[in-house]
This record gives sequence, structure tokens and C-alpha cells, in this order.
Amino acid sequence: MKINKSLIIKTTMVLFLSIYLILLYTSDSAKDVPMDKISAEMVADTSISVLKKRGRTDLKRYYQVDESSMDGYLFYKAESPMSVDEIFIAKALNKTQATALLENAQSHLDAQKKIFEGYGTDQMALLNSAVVEKKGNYVYYICGSNASELRSSFLALI
Repeated sequence: MKINKSLIIKTTMVLFLSIYLILLYTSDSAKDVPMDKISAEMVADTSISVLKKRGRTDLKRYYQVDESSMDGYLFYKAESPMSVDEIFIAKALNKTQATALLENAQSHLDAQKKIFEGYGTDQMALLNSAVVEKKGNYVYYICGSNASELRSSFLALI
């Protein structure tokens, strides 16, 4: 009877460990959704419509990346240099590139914080609650008063 209890405990622990590892492994995965579909869904959000669509020169300026090296992107930023409202979603070609994009997005956020440090209290509050994350091959940077809602909308798509 003692061997059976020990065997049951060990089997249960292996089962829990296996489930944990599977969940851990799949937590960073995302569906392969075309950026055109993501863009269409995200731009339908009225909060993005007040932002200006940015092109490849701004992409290079703010994120140090060329559009041809990605599988697509969405980049909207406020026109005013005093506003920190921004949404950037990029689909990398692979996980290595996604990690590099994530580092670039984090560097952009750090640079924004340095710019507004000391005098832009409203901007600093938004920058401190900005979202910079990676999910699968997608990297996203969202800053603004509705960053958490935009993040949820995006994650629901992938």
C-alpha cells in the first residue's frame, strides 16, 4: 500500500509538472494573423483615428528598423511633439527579430521618458503606464490614456 501511495504522488507531480511546462511553452505563442487584418480592426477603434499614420521614415527614426525587414506593421503617433499617444505593432519574421524589435521599442520608451522627465507630469504618467511587450512574433508599444483597452483589443485578435 505504501508503494502505491508513493507511486500516485510521483505520478501526480509529474503530471502537474508536465501541464505547467506545456502552459509555459505555449504562453508566448500567437496566431498567425495578417497585419492587414490587424490594422483594419485596430484602426476601426476611434481612439486611433485621432493619431496620425506614420511611414517608413518615422519607423526608422523612432524604432531603428526598416519596414522591409518585417512582415508588416501598424504605426500611429500623435502629431503634436508634446503628446506621447502612440501605437506601434510589428510582426517580425522570426523570434530573434521579435526580441530585437522589443529592445528597440523599450529603448524608444526610455528615450521618451528622458525627454519628458521633470516637466511633463501628464506625459510621464502615460509613459509609466505604457505597454511594451512581445507575443509570439508580434511586438507592440502602446502609450496613451486607453493603452490597456488597445492592448486587450490587439491580444483578442492574435
